[in-house]
Amino acid sequence: MNKKITISFVTNDGYAPYLSTAIYSLIANRNPNKQYALFVFFSSLSKKNIDLLSSLQTDNVTIYFVNFDEYTKDYNSLFYTWAHYTKESYYRLFIPKYFGENFGKIIYLDVDLVVNCDIGELLLETIGPHAVWGALNYSTPDDAEYIRSLGLSYLNYINAGVMVIDCKHFNQMGYFEKAAEIIAERRQFTYIDQDVLNLACNGDIGLIDPSWNLQWNNINHPERFMPEVRSSVKQIIQPRIVHFTIDKPWKRMLNRFGEYYNKYAAENPVYKAWFFELINYKNTR
Repeated sequence: MNKKITISFVTNDGYAPYLSTAIYSLIANRNPNKQYALFVFFSSLSKKNIDLLSSLQTDNVTIYFVNFDEYTKDYNSLFYTWAHYTKESYYRLFIPKYFGENFGKIIYLDVDLVVNCDIGELLLETIGPHAVWGALNYSTPDDAEYIRSLGLSYLNYINAGVMVIDCKHFNQMGYFEKAAEIIAERRQFTYIDQDVLNLACNGDIGLIDPSWNLQWNNINHPERFMPEVRSSVKQIIQPRIVHFTIDKPWKRMLNRFGEYYNKYAAENPVYKAWFFELINYKNTR
C-alpha cells in the first residue's frame, strides 16, 4: 500500500448532510489500492451526525473527528464573521498547525463540492516548493479591483475551497502567525480566511489545473469574469471537482453542473437518512 492520503474538512451540524455527499463522492471514486485518512474538524457536531458520517467508512477510508473549539479558543477574539462566514471559516488556517512541522502534504476540501475522480491524483499537481496550491479564483472585474486593494493580483489569487497544503513548509515559514497578525490588523475582509490565506502566503502559492475547482456560480456567464479567468474556465471539459460556490444546488439549480450534486446525493445513503428525517419533521409541524 502507498502512504496514506490525508484529506481535511471543516463543518458543523448545519453542513453535515452536505459534507456526507462530498465524502460519499470522494469514496465512490477512490483508488482501491490506496489508503485515505479523512479528518473532519468541527466546533459543533452531534454524536448522531458523527455516527452517520462514520458509517461511510470503508476498508481503505478512515474518518477521524476533531473538535477544534478547544484548540482555537485562544484566538476567538480574532474571528470576524458576517453573512455565511462563521468562525469555522477560519479553521482551515489552523490545520497545518494541528498536523505540525513534521507532517507532509494534506488536501483541504470545502463541504459544498463533489469529487469526480481519485482525489489522490491532486497531489500529482503539487510540483515545486510551495506552502499552498490551489486553483485560480473566478474573479469578476469587481473582485479583481478588491483583490488589487489588498495588494495582490487576481492572477495569483486562489480559491481556498480546494487546496493542497505542505504543513511542514507552511509551519516553518510561520504563515499561521502571519495570518493571525493580518487578521488582528484588519478585521473586515470580503472573503475572510481566503483573503487572509492569500495575503499570508503571497509569493509562495502554486496553481493547480482549473478542473480541480470548477466554481459553479456564474459559470454560464463566463463573460462576467476577467479575460484570463474566462480562458481558464473554457479549458474545463470534464470537472474533477465541482465546487458549489455562493448559491447551493440543494436550494436552487443554477446550471447543468448541479446534476453532479444530485447524482451523488441520490446515491448517498447517509444523505437520504437526513432528507427523509427533514421531510418527516415538516409533515408533523
